[in-house]
Amino acid sequence: MEDFNIPSAERVAQLKLLQEAIGDVSPYFWAACQVCHVEALKKLVKIASISPSIVRVFAARSRTMVRYWSPQPPKQSSQASTPKKSMPSNLDSSSPVTTPPAKKQKMLHSPGSDASSPPLSRSRLARDLADERDNFRCVLTGDPSREIAHIYPFHSIKYKEEDAFGERHIFWDQLKNFWPEQKIADWELEIFPKGLHEMGEEETYNLITLSRTAHDMWARGAFALKPISVSNNNMTLKVQFFWQQKQTGHSSNMSLVTTPFSTEHLDQNDGAFESARAVLYYADKRITSGQFFELHTKDPTTKPLPSFQLLEMQWFLQRVTGMAGGAGDIDWEDFDEDSDEEIPDLILGLTDCPSIQSTQSGRL
Repeated sequence: MEDFNIPSAERVAQLKLLQEAIGDVSPYFWAACQVCHVEALKKLVKIASISPSIVRVFAARSRTMVRYWSPQPPKQSSQASTPKKSMPSNLDSSSPVTTPPAKKQKMLHSPGSDASSPPLSRSRLARDLADERDNFRCVLTGDPSREIAHIYPFHSIKYKEEDAFGERHIFWDQLKNFWPEQKIADWELEIFPKGLHEMGEEETYNLITLSRTAHDMWARGAFALKPISVSNNNMTLKVQFFWQQKQTGHSSNMSLVTTPFSTEHLDQNDGAFESARAVLYYADKRITSGQFFELHTKDPTTKPLPSFQLLEMQWFLQRVTGMAGGAGDIDWEDFDEDSDEEIPDLILGLTDCPSIQSTQSGRL
């Protein structure tokens, strides 16, 4: 049941011990402790029993981990320079929408990045191959009005970062407090095969096709995808969809023993946006937490499936972002946007209906 953010008895016991040792913490650290590897949680408890101040310092900085992971979400108030059709509330999001022109990207560098080296460029070939692999439609809804989204944020791979105290290195060091080092090493190798100090790889396996609405929700941590299995021929990837409900009703700090909202049977997200609910549809039915989807490729060499390792990483960090409400509290001006194009204003809560059906199996 932990997939639905319902903690196991073992996790609850460790959270009680950690709460007794360090007291209330930030929502970000609280969320990470709800979904991290239990053995890593036990190590945090052990450290806190010896020096609680060390864990408190780390807990206070956990916000930066969420901040660094998240791409800048589309600005709802922004205006495109070309007209776009309005979307009345009784229309679905598959209605025609005029795509605005590409927006010039800001050239920002994180501390420790090597600004003297030319940045990694987004690969149009990788994007086109991902789009073709996913049949030119959202892998969740089947909507042909789509965006090509990064699994691991592009802003983190586009520069070299030789300074061991740079944001990228700090982010990866923070992950080691929540997951086994071998797991972290597998994730790192997938996106930084030459090492963390070098630029990452812009590859098709780091891309996934989502509808415009789903892409906006993805950027805000409204849902997460759990990778389940890959076929022996690497042509089918099974994933499971989970809404991530923002934990409301708490102050800047909260008790570690606060029970997260369960996402079981959840078919919408009321906490990802200030005044609108997040809803996605598949075959005229709302997508529900626990629902399975299959992604396919006809050519695993040229058009590989989304990376299982990067989806594992996303499964952890999207849940933390969604539970802590990261998108609402983070200063997004520090980062580039994750898309080549600015996404048009959206009327959220509309039916994101497919015009074709994708492969789907039943719920848990």
